[in-house]
Amino acid sequence: MSAVTLLCADHPLPLYRSNSRRIRSTPSGPVTEDSFSVQTHKYYRQAVKELGLTMKSFQYELDLRATEEDAVQLRAYLEQHLRPGETAELWNLWVGDGPVRAFRFTGPLDDLETDALEQLFERAQTCLTIQI
Repeated sequence: MSAVTLLCADHPLPLYRSNSRRIRSTPSGPVTEDSFSVQTHKYYRQAVKELGLTMKSFQYELDLRATEEDAVQLRAYLEQHLRPGETAELWNLWVGDGPVRAFRFTGPLDDLETDALEQLFERAQTCLTIQI
């Protein structure tokens, strides 16, 4: 099985690549990698569809980690590209098992902090609906 993190919206959103880098600790030492980004959904697109989940129409792959820096960048991105009253979905999906039932939770944009992202990544097939 493989994982993919998605941002889903009711209308098209612009692609985004942060100019910052993050440092991740590994058993063999620190690794520097790209930070938060919003990209075209290509990775496992058909496998995501085969999960049979109801998702918003416009889907984007996220490079997202449960860090304060990524939470800040995601909040800024959503504030800039969505209007008050709209919602966006963040999905943590493991593909390869076929149709499944999703765990869902909801919260306002102002509460989108590191702990909310940690909850998103705690289990597979999780959707966080963010209210703008």
